[in-house]
Amino acid sequence: MTQTDASDFLPLVTWTGEVPMDWLDYNGHMTEHRYLQVCGEASDKLYQTIGVDFSRAEDGAFYTLQTHLVHLDECRQGASLQASSEILGYDEKRLHLFHRIRDGKGRLLATGEHLSIHVARGKSCPASTAMLEQIASLYQVTADRPLPEGTGAVLRKDLEFHR
Repeated sequence: MTQTDASDFLPLVTWTGEVPMDWLDYNGHMTEHRYLQVCGEASDKLYQTIGVDFSRAEDGAFYTLQTHLVHLDECRQGASLQASSEILGYDEKRLHLFHRIRDGKGRLLATGEHLSIHVARGKSCPASTAMLEQIASLYQVTADRPLPEGTGAVLRKDLEFHR
């Protein structure tokens, strides 16, 4: 894979497509698991951008440890979608990713926050120097921006629910 200047990825568009009929739920909206699919494919594109070779994944790839999706708006069949991605943080083994899914009008439909770990031959291990350089380059593009709203949010037991 050739080296790419991170400034070419503002925003880093990692997935585009349209909502097909089989992605709809019983209300005629894109079903929840398809948002995860879009985020997963966006993550894969980002992994390729930093140098993961899926034909040789046993030599090093990223595995998702945690995912947090926030559904902000609905979309219907035929809607044009675009996912953009950024690296919120990293170390030699871990990546903290954030994806935004927007429709063709730029309306934010969902966000996905993901924590991934680098694995080779079934064990966690540091990513290669070349990968870490690509990660650092992409991270620097957005490092000065504030964290996206809702980053790190979790469902809490202290929410007021009738039990």
